[in-house]
Amino acid sequence: MKIDPDVKRFLRYQSVIDVLYAKSSFHKPEIYEAFKTEKPQFIGRVIKELIMDGYLISSGPKTKSQYLWSTKKDEFNPGRWIDQRVFTPTVKRSPSVDRPRERLLRLGPSELKTSELLAILIRSGLRGESAMQAGERLATYFGNNLEKLSLQARGELKRVSKAIGETAYCQIIAGLELGKRLASQRTTESVPHHKVRNTSDALAYCKEHFMRLATEAKQEEFHVVLLDEKHHIIKSEQITVGLLDKSLAHPREVFKPAVKESASALILVHNHPSGDPTPSLDDKNITKELKRAAETLGLRILDHIILSKDRAFSMVEEKML
Repeated sequence: MKIDPDVKRFLRYQSVIDVLYAKSSFHKPEIYEAFKTEKPQFIGRVIKELIMDGYLISSGPKTKSQYLWSTKKDEFNPGRWIDQRVFTPTVKRSPSVDRPRERLLRLGPSELKTSELLAILIRSGLRGESAMQAGERLATYFGNNLEKLSLQARGELKRVSKAIGETAYCQIIAGLELGKRLASQRTTESVPHHKVRNTSDALAYCKEHFMRLATEAKQEEFHVVLLDEKHHIIKSEQITVGLLDKSLAHPREVFKPAVKESASALILVHNHPSGDPTPSLDDKNITKELKRAAETLGLRILDHIILSKDRAFSMVEEKML
């Protein structure tokens, strides 16, 4: 009769714990000697886990350490302690057809719940909380508000689920950011005939299209909106990320996408994370330099719009362009 893998693991743990529990102190070699078939690495792991949980303490040099039970031995419940290491639910222990990654490959991403998609991004959980459980915690806490989830700091997600370490946090935030960029790209491509007739149109478009830039960006980002000869929007392109200065907003980089797309006009767009969209002296000088370069190339700069969380500034509206 085939023994269940979890039961087999439980019995391995139990055999080692039984020997350790019967001793008030011991050295590793004598425990290794007591087992003829068990691997020393597994015995060492059990001892290490007992130390991490505060049940064992070690003394003496590392190569000849003596291990003793701590005062917590009286509250140590061997069966329950082993259960926590063997029978805690995990994604790996689910039938393969029910695991999120297998379900995605079999059914496609649209058929997965938000919690399952998050579990795939988290990848692996911690002792006591699987990736699937962590995904369910996040999905329950944030509901369908993925925008709110994408704005959370690492510590905030860690409070929701202890399984969200640095790697899991980066994977979640990167996945959500890619989703935002895809949505933004689709929005741009789905309205190719959006026409900019005046400053109000330019401001309205930039406030909607660059909402992430205005509300979330921690650094200055410089973008250009490309338009055809009738001022229909072709697309937008990010040029630089970082403090806006002449080296970052070089005409060659600014106008390269315009030449590539055969654009006739541009709208310059950047953000002020400080919250004040008033143009700096550098902003004004760069705009003048780019306007002169545009005229040389036969291009027209329709506006330079600066975004902040609550306001937007148009250089044309303020007669600075």
